[in-house]
Amino acid sequence: MARSKKRTQKTEEVRVYVEAVAKNLIDKLYGPDGPPWGTKLTQIEDLFLEIREVLSEKMLAHALARQATRQEQAAAPDRCPGCQQPVTCAPTNERVLETRAGDAEWAEPEGYCDRCRRSFFPSVQEPGH
Repeated sequence: MARSKKRTQKTEEVRVYVEAVAKNLIDKLYGPDGPPWGTKLTQIEDLFLEIREVLSEKMLAHALARQATRQEQAAAPDRCPGCQQPVTCAPTNERVLETRAGDAEWAEPEGYCDRCRRSFFPSVQEPGH
């Protein structure tokens, strides 16, 4: 099958593994003979799109959880990124962002500055800093 898109280096590094996973999923879903004759292409495509959605959501969730854990292990900032006033950060706060791959949820430290009256996430770089 022709490859129409140029893939990133990271994608190419795992391509062989992903291709093997795809083959194993087909075996698990349909057995060694593939989909039964007469199965509509749209049915096959709909199933694959659902699986892609689950895979994207889970990969995003695992990556963000690992990233947040690493951030928690790093020293949390003790100053507001805006006014530099000393602040304390709550240990974790649930965050949800809508992404192209679906909702992304993770927990990370959240700071609050009484002087600026705003919350901030230490993992987000402030403009100009």
